[in-house]
Amino acid sequence: MGTATLPGVDRQDAGLALVSPLYVGSPELQQKVADAIVAEWAAAPRPEGLLSQNCYVSTDGENVWTYEQWTGLSAYRASGAQEPPAPLRGLGQDGADIERCSPTPFQRYRSRVYEPGSVPTRFVAPAFDTDGRAPQRGIVDALLDGPLTTATPGLIATHFHYSLDGGRVLNFAEFTEDSAHEVFLDSPSAQVTTRITQDMPGVRGIGGRRYVLHGSVVTVPPAAG
Repeated sequence: MGTATLPGVDRQDAGLALVSPLYVGSPELQQKVADAIVAEWAAAPRPEGLLSQNCYVSTDGENVWTYEQWTGLSAYRASGAQEPPAPLRGLGQDGADIERCSPTPFQRYRSRVYEPGSVPTRFVAPAFDTDGRAPQRGIVDALLDGPLTTATPGLIATHFHYSLDGGRVLNFAEFTEDSAHEVFLDSPSAQVTTRITQDMPGVRGIGGRRYVLHGSVVTVPPAAG
């Protein structure tokens, strides 16, 4: 099984991020599914262009969330990866199979790092439904150049991605601990973020869960520095 090596979310050689949420419903199933996914990755060949695969579990015990980094969409397509991935056989309730969906391809658009050198232990993945590329970029620019210009203590970084189909924005936010996320949620910055999202045409906030890194398999470590 892989180890839990933090990905360099803002690494410059990652032109594609593949994101897959999976609802499992209970901490027991969550552990089994996350172990199976990381073991599957560790046993598989490492195709050209695959940089890292990272598996997260939500702190509420209900979800597994994966984040893969590739050099680009062409490398992913050339790998011949199965879509959707094969079901996880016998891991569901009463031995049922767990079906998986095809990952959503994203590209990182903008990041802001507030606490260089701090080590994150909690990851929050709020998302937005969007009506095309202009709203995707508009909401990210409005937030990063507005309420997220500065951060509350313990918010290490925010990494905004847009889906290639124009339909979603993902903020991969890194926090030092649970309480740091709670401080942010109670802050004026969070209130302004919500108001901007609600007021922007073509954008609908859909929330996100808090995660911890369960395991990862790294093919190409990020460059130092």
